[in-house]
Amino acid sequence: MGGERLMYDTIIVGGGIGGLQTAIQLARSMRRVAVIDTPGGRSTVAKSYRNILGFEDGVSGVSLRRQGRKQAAKYGAVFFADEVVKLESQGKAGFLVHRRNAVQPLECRTLVMATGIKDPFPAIPGIEECLGTSIFLCPDCDGYETIEQRTAVIGAVPQAIEMADELTFYTSKIYIINHEQVPVQPELRKTLSEKGYTLLEAAVERMLHDEGRLRQLILATGEHLDVTRAFLSFPGAQVQTALLKPLSVRLNPKGHVLTNPRTKETDHPNLWAVGDIVEHSQQVAIAMGDGAQAAIWIQKRLREQGFTERR
Repeated sequence: MGGERLMYDTIIVGGGIGGLQTAIQLARSMRRVAVIDTPGGRSTVAKSYRNILGFEDGVSGVSLRRQGRKQAAKYGAVFFADEVVKLESQGKAGFLVHRRNAVQPLECRTLVMATGIKDPFPAIPGIEECLGTSIFLCPDCDGYETIEQRTAVIGAVPQAIEMADELTFYTSKIYIINHEQVPVQPELRKTLSEKGYTLLEAAVERMLHDEGRLRQLILATGEHLDVTRAFLSFPGAQVQTALLKPLSVRLNPKGHVLTNPRTKETDHPNLWAVGDIVEHSQQVAIAMGDGAQAAIWIQKRLREQGFTERR
């Protein structure tokens, strides 16, 4: 099926949580659905989502994605392991989706962008093993994990200070590590002191852990800092919207796609966006909701346009 020249009802660019939920809903609506995905993404580094209904002991992003792919394929969705390099609008005829490793583009009537955000992870030995277990990105998701724990916020000032402010609800034992060595002005130092934060101005050279459970940071100064949790707070997270530039889709000042809050459709007809690429709280549950919501309105649109033939 992957080599046939056919018209898909929907192509989904991105196989993370939002994209997979879209695929499941549309495939169950008897639509021809293709998902194009490359390895990686935020959910692949999350070793245990603990705030999702039904998973009180946590579930990894890799496990959720594996289950989602299996479920979507069960209902008929097709998957391509490839990179999308170009999108072309064909007006009312739909879209052409060009892949890096294919000569012919795929054709679709509707398109869903679920390309997410790329985070600037620092190259620190030990970080990969700890990510999602004792080192986190999102205080809304994992602030609970820091309750009365010795917690480091590793990154750059002032972003690290903003993260620390979020975490003070859960713990007072916070160390801000100015890993990026950004100059800290005197007035900012005074603010840090008033808030009770400990500022360490040295890069983290290594993270010591026990099977992903953080126990110590070794700094460039030679200092050893005993902590059990850490949050990363670096500037430069990139919303993956480069493919949308030729389509003139509206973005907010931070680069997130603006969509209709009810339908998740962009201002470009028949083009939807779901997940972290959209302006919202970057939660798995919200990405799932986006996907289901978009799929429902895509099905309505296809039927309105007269495409009533089932897969």
